Amino acid sequence: MKAVKGKEIVFTADNKVGELEKIARTLKEEGVNIRAISAWVFEDKAYFRLIGSDNEKVQKVLENLGSLEEKDVIIVDMPDEVGQLFLLVSVLKDNGINLNYMYGTTSESGKSAIIVFSSSNDNKALEVVTV
Repeated sequence: MKAVKGKEIVFTADNKVGELEKIARTLKEEGVNIRAISAWVFEDKAYFRLIGSDNEKVQKVLENLGSLEEKDVIIVDMPDEVGQLFLLVSVLKDNGINLNYMYGTTSESGKSAIIVFSSSNDNKALEVVTV
């Protein structure tokens, strides 16, 4: 497992049909790759956590479409294999690190998966996760 500190963009917009398509189109036109995304709706708002290939461009593109906040996260690159998530969260638990949230991406078995998380102690998490 390899872990690095990173930044995510937390974006909130009105929940309406086509909002994510508009965001994705605009980012594509600006040449920004989305490396990880988490999206959900609560009541009348749509919430997104995005990690882009260029977060400055992401912020510039989205600044007029809703509210933005940049947050620190840990990005873990690990094998896409059975038991890898267990290993990751076991190390965190064994070191007294509580998770605030987590989301991930994957491609295909045997390749690499990316897990993004925020914790009670990101510095310690970075130290104990990197092997």
